[in-house]
Amino acid sequence: MEKTDKKQKKVRVRGTGCYDPETQKFGFEPFNEAPSTQKDVKSCAGGGKRWTTTGSDPSKMISLKVKESSSDQYAELAKQFHLLTKDMKPKQPIELPAEQRVVNEDGLQCWLNVEKGQLTYTGTFNLSKHCRDWQAEVLRQVQLVVRRLPASERFNKVINDIRNKGDKQ
Repeated sequence: MEKTDKKQKKVRVRGTGCYDPETQKFGFEPFNEAPSTQKDVKSCAGGGKRWTTTGSDPSKMISLKVKESSSDQYAELAKQFHLLTKDMKPKQPIELPAEQRVVNEDGLQCWLNVEKGQLTYTGTFNLSKHCRDWQAEVLRQVQLVVRRLPASERFNKVINDIRNKGDKQ
């Protein structure tokens, strides 16, 4: 009967190292020593992570991360989700939304429909708060649209496609 040597995997362990100057010996005391509960961990740019849990009933887990200061949080989360799930195949085709939100800030939302080449924007503000200066609030939101849309790559792509179609005719 032959014994096969199994290679043991290196595992990082947190703990405390102690040096005793009298005996000139170094000791290590691990804490929270337990096998990992995550396997097949995959990370992507932006901070997203996907893993499979270990245990009696394993699960697939996804964690997405986006900065609060991001101009388009939805698009960044969608990009991370796509990167983390590109190797997973759906059983049925998934229907993509017709519209993509490109601005969501201070009561203002802009939705872009690429197929129709349309932009829809909605602005919301509290009339009881802005009863005297409601015109200034509307103007502020319109200025916000003009400032934020050029920062959206998807919006710029649609505008360039429309221009290119007009130049060809």
